[in-house]
Amino acid sequence: MILRILLILFFLSANAQNKLLDDNLKKQGVLTTLDSCLTILNSSEDIALNPKQKFNLTYKIASSYQNLGLKLKASEFYKQAVPLIEKEIILNYNENAKFYNDLSDFYYSISNNKDFKENLIKAISFFEKDNKKSSIDLLVAYEKLINNYLEYGDVNSAKLYLKRLKNLSIFFSNTTNFLHHKFILAEELYSLRVALHSKNFVQSDEIYKKLKKYFLSLKDKNLFINYYAEATNFYAETIFKVGKTNEALKLLEESIILHKKINDKLSLVTVYSYYSYLSREIKNYVTAQQAIDEAIFITEPDNFTDLSGLYINKGILFFLEKNFNKSQQYFDKAHEIIKRISNTDFYLLSYNIEISKKYFEIFEKTGNKKLLRKSFSSYKYSVKQFQDFYENDLFNPLLAEFKNNITEGLLNLGLKSDSSLVETIELIENIQSKYLLKNFLLNTRIANEELIGELSKIKTLKLKLASTSSLQNELNTTSIKNDIQNLEKRIVEKYPNFNSIFDPKFDCKEFFKNNRTEIIRYYTANNSLFAIHLENKNKLSIKKIGEVDSIKKDFSDLVLAINSKREITKLSQKIFNYLLKPFNIQSSELTIISNSFLNELPFEILIDEKGNYLVEKLKINYSNSLPLYEIQRNHKNSDEFKLAIFQPNYNNKKMAILPFAEKEAMFLQNKFKSTLFSGENASKRSFITNASSFNVYHLSMHAIIDEGNEEISRLVFNDSDYYFSDFYSQNLPLDLVVLSACETGLGKYVDGEGLMSLSRAFTYSGVASTVHSLWEIPDKQACEIMQFFYTNLDKGFSKSEALQKAKIEYLKSCKAEELKHPYYWSAFVLNGNSTALITQKSYWTEILLVVLIISSLLFYFLKFRK
Repeated sequence: MILRILLILFFLSANAQNKLLDDNLKKQGVLTTLDSCLTILNSSEDIALNPKQKFNLTYKIASSYQNLGLKLKASEFYKQAVPLIEKEIILNYNENAKFYNDLSDFYYSISNNKDFKENLIKAISFFEKDNKKSSIDLLVAYEKLINNYLEYGDVNSAKLYLKRLKNLSIFFSNTTNFLHHKFILAEELYSLRVALHSKNFVQSDEIYKKLKKYFLSLKDKNLFINYYAEATNFYAETIFKVGKTNEALKLLEESIILHKKINDKLSLVTVYSYYSYLSREIKNYVTAQQAIDEAIFITEPDNFTDLSGLYINKGILFFLEKNFNKSQQYFDKAHEIIKRISNTDFYLLSYNIEISKKYFEIFEKTGNKKLLRKSFSSYKYSVKQFQDFYENDLFNPLLAEFKNNITEGLLNLGLKSDSSLVETIELIENIQSKYLLKNFLLNTRIANEELIGELSKIKTLKLKLASTSSLQNELNTTSIKNDIQNLEKRIVEKYPNFNSIFDPKFDCKEFFKNNRTEIIRYYTANNSLFAIHLENKNKLSIKKIGEVDSIKKDFSDLVLAINSKREITKLSQKIFNYLLKPFNIQSSELTIISNSFLNELPFEILIDEKGNYLVEKLKINYSNSLPLYEIQRNHKNSDEFKLAIFQPNYNNKKMAILPFAEKEAMFLQNKFKSTLFSGENASKRSFITNASSFNVYHLSMHAIIDEGNEEISRLVFNDSDYYFSDFYSQNLPLDLVVLSACETGLGKYVDGEGLMSLSRAFTYSGVASTVHSLWEIPDKQACEIMQFFYTNLDKGFSKSEALQKAKIEYLKSCKAEELKHPYYWSAFVLNGNSTALITQKSYWTEILLVVLIISSLLFYFLKFRK
């Protein structure tokens, strides 16, 4: 027995080593091809490539990057190839179809469903121009598209392309060849799925029986088993849910027998999984276990992804049987297999998150604290997987869900044990999204293309290093390492904010040790809202606030009430009760950190137990994450207050000057040592070139916020607009930017990412703090609050206290009761560093000096009198 185990282990080890060597050799081949193609493309002007040659070269480079897993770079070259193919007819129909088909597969691999469908439809349009020659490709394309439409519930579109598939099958109706059988079975399979989706069970019964009969009549069943298997799996699962339990299980049993005869193991594993799942649903755990065991037995030992999934299913079965020891053992097995796989994918990440969650559930059932440690360790590995995956891929909406699952799991652990709470917060903060970087890299501006190139070179060199090391070529290894170091150094020199902003390494212990303010950090997970409270005594606590959906609704109702200027007292008190009441806030200054829907409202309008607005007792500032806030709060303000005011006149644009902008600018000019950039001088150019000469920018201007596409959100200058993406290629070392424009704090909300606002964009360009508005505040009231704010800054108050006092002073000075509604005064909020810009004046020194002068004069007067 021991000898057998040793032989199996040897086989697994040898197999894994051979696979690794094969993978490295393949990478070497792709890298060699890539190097050659890039060399030719870079010399294209000398070689004088024609359009078709240039397209083919760009296409080849994109495919090579895709094969190396460098999807960001692959995307860049695919985008370069598209205009080449669309500019002029350089390819025939089939070549065009192949390109768009490959492009759709690329977008599918990064879960970009919109571009996947758009390019697949283009591919289909070219395949259809020569449908007889491209029939097999066209069939596969129809299948992919129909399957996608059904997956997303678009039955009408699925029916449209199913009709086109049926029309095409007519061409092959008089033959008995392979293609004819595929068209018939595909037509029946997707007709069945449409009927099942439409809950037309009578029709689906007829279609399934027809498909099954046709399949059984075929001689070469092994060529078409997938159609039969998929139809049976879908049909059985559907009729099972409507109560036909025995019939569903019998169909799957028949499918298993057929699969065994044909010996299609991959498809059989899926059928066993369905059979186990349905058996589990009726609590027939013995049968379910047997099915999973059969699936494990026939799965290839190096198919780690399938094996880990099967072990997880077995662990779940033991969990349901309340055999928690066995359950834990199989989760352990699955976790160990996952850790052996070097390339993370969505399946493996989701599997490991499930394992982490199950460890926690076993703890809740048994009280065994060892499971808490296992769950934490497993979630920690999920964080590593997430970071590895995100580093090497484009942004994917699924990542937001995974991130939220990891966050929720870690915070639930934190509620049970605070011994690892600091490390938990550090893990969570270090997987905060790099969405903005992804968008920054994906746009087409020159500076960004340059950074894309630098980063891609590093990744390519790292791939070469991995391959070279495995082939034991030490000379090349040293050379490649040096090249990587030089490129990394060059990036940091060119982009000083890169390491701190785009690739933060957040040290939670160091952050807490240096903390001097009270902070509440909110985390929005998939189901629950959590918060951690860091008191000024460095005491850390965690609480689960409530269900996300319920809190979102209350927030949405309050936003609506404010915009319509309705009474908000009850709703505001309700939100205060679950957001802030659970915490013992001791300080008069509070930092709120969130990157969710909570950013849509100022906390100052919440009403406490005594019926007072929070603005009356708390100085509040905001930020988007702890690492970002650490950068903001560590910023050292300039010694001198130097203000630049930007006030465009928009003579060359169809936009009106903000009515009170001129009054606001005149007030600031008279109040401070400042420079006014007005009219034609209020240009994008002067905005960029003068940043180092001032420490405060005041922008009395229009902002255009597109909540559907943050890339076209922008500040409107006289000469040209300053786009959201422009911020990331600029370094703006400013202490404060005041955005006295409409809705400058709003932007597109991306689940798991936060609000993509201009204020946030400023922060990412190096600005220490911003004052911005969350909605379109009336111009007159905005001007009054701004005057109060700057007057308070001049008195030496901190930015947060200056804004707090400005709002209170507005309320006191406002005579019209209706204008005291929060809609008019609460929209402006401070994001970032709250320290004072001007040293507070000490009147005691002046008084003491006057007293000394008077005393001296009196002394001499009395002495002279004598």
